[in-house]
Amino acid sequence: MVVLTVLSALSGCAGAKKQARTSAPVANIPTPNPPLSKDEMEKRVEALARFAAGVSGELREQPDEALENFYKSVVADPTNEPLAIDVARRLIRKKETGKAIEVLSKVAAQPNASGFVDALLGVAYLQANLPDQALASSRKAITKLPKSMVGYQNLAQIHLQSKQPEQALAALDEAAALPSPDISFLLDLGEAYRNYVAARPRDFEVVKVKIAPILDAAAKLQPRGQQLVIRLAELWSFTGEYKRAAELYVKLIERFPNQAILRTRIVELFLRANDFKAAQVQLDAMVRDQPTNPLAHYFLGAIAAEQKDWDKAIECYEKAILLNEGAPQPFEPVYYDLAGVLITNGNSENALKLLAKARAKFKTTFLLEFYTALAHSRTKDHAASIKHFTAAELLARRDEPERLTGLFFFQVGTAYERHKDFKQAENYFRQSLKLAPNFAEALNYLGYMWAERGENLTEAREMIERALKQEPENAAFLDSLAWVLFKQKQPREALELQLKALKFQKEPDATLHDHLGDIYLALKEPQKARDQWERSLAIEPNEEIQKKLKAVPARP
Repeated sequence: MVVLTVLSALSGCAGAKKQARTSAPVANIPTPNPPLSKDEMEKRVEALARFAAGVSGELREQPDEALENFYKSVVADPTNEPLAIDVARRLIRKKETGKAIEVLSKVAAQPNASGFVDALLGVAYLQANLPDQALASSRKAITKLPKSMVGYQNLAQIHLQSKQPEQALAALDEAAALPSPDISFLLDLGEAYRNYVAARPRDFEVVKVKIAPILDAAAKLQPRGQQLVIRLAELWSFTGEYKRAAELYVKLIERFPNQAILRTRIVELFLRANDFKAAQVQLDAMVRDQPTNPLAHYFLGAIAAEQKDWDKAIECYEKAILLNEGAPQPFEPVYYDLAGVLITNGNSENALKLLAKARAKFKTTFLLEFYTALAHSRTKDHAASIKHFTAAELLARRDEPERLTGLFFFQVGTAYERHKDFKQAENYFRQSLKLAPNFAEALNYLGYMWAERGENLTEAREMIERALKQEPENAAFLDSLAWVLFKQKQPREALELQLKALKFQKEPDATLHDHLGDIYLALKEPQKARDQWERSLAIEPNEEIQKKLKAVPARP
């Protein structure tokens, strides 16, 4: 509160005068300030009156009135820096930038103004879209406060807003080059790099290399304060060093054993690090201390899902939902994780029922629409699947554009292909490959779709060959390339690839035998063709293959 800040400053001054009268040597008595001029005295009186009016406004819970009076108090007497900084921060929050600049400029002009004033003035100038002045004030702050990150953070933010990411990164690199930084400076610097990545996600790998030595240096200083340890752990987590982050939290919970939220974070981090054994140790402690904690069962479900123990995962996730029933804030992610396991385990009907419950409880989100689309796809309701994929895409474009990955567009493409809308399928497969040019599944799927229809065979062959370079023993990819060659009237070349596909198939595939039958027929070997079609039918009934058998009589 402004009142307490300023009154404490005034009481400090009075205490200093009393000390000078009673115990300071005569030789050390400071030279008294020269008397104030009439104009200065009038301004000082006005400042005190405005300050009193501001205090009155705060006591009457009239913040706007109080702020206006505090602002006029500082304008009348800019020597009160604590009050000026507080007032300027409030004005900046209210977007009253002109007043903030006026206040800070007056205070910055005082002989003993601190670098914090210049740093805040840089923020105000940036808000006013005056980047040159913002840069100058931030540089002045760095000169006065070389061991503080505030000026460097300002520079980085100014350059980012001016669409100058290289200069923003250079400002942080300049701070990183300073010798002998303390723990607070290092953590502030790490967080400044993290903020840079938030604005420039594509530069994550570049920044990650820069942050690692900063965090190593911070760790060597062995921070003890709880907040310092948490900040360091979260920065390790940001860089993907989940195990190091978790280990910091483990040491912290040894000192603060009653903070259950720390153990929850430890489990999450160990799971991200794929250290299921360490996560299990923490989970056992969670279940022992809090047997009805839904998060403990949720994490147990996550471990079971990672180990493909679908039945146990379903059991744990369902228990987590049951224990969380009636909570003020139901735990939404468990619904989608359970839906994903149900879909993977071939139980899409139950997944749809679960997602309907989620739809009644929570607002519509990308994940809700996405999993609903997947479940409908597995039940072969492709029209419904497309409807929910479209909704998911629109939500992601509005709220979470990072969700629109190559994999997402691939899944939408498969839904359109199965719905026989080949033009839209091609559109989504191309979007997928634009984001992930070497996505082997998408390359193969689009190439095979064209081959089936006898379209774009040259491009189809190129795409499938690119997929095969990544997975040369993939039976599906080999089958696709053989089918392209067959469509290009090259059955002899196709035969070699199709036999290779059968060699590498992991389980009997009716399509592979069907294609081989067609290839043998093109090579004028009808009995071998019949043999392969019969093998295909033994795996999966198919009316079209039955017609082929009738059209090619068996040898007498």
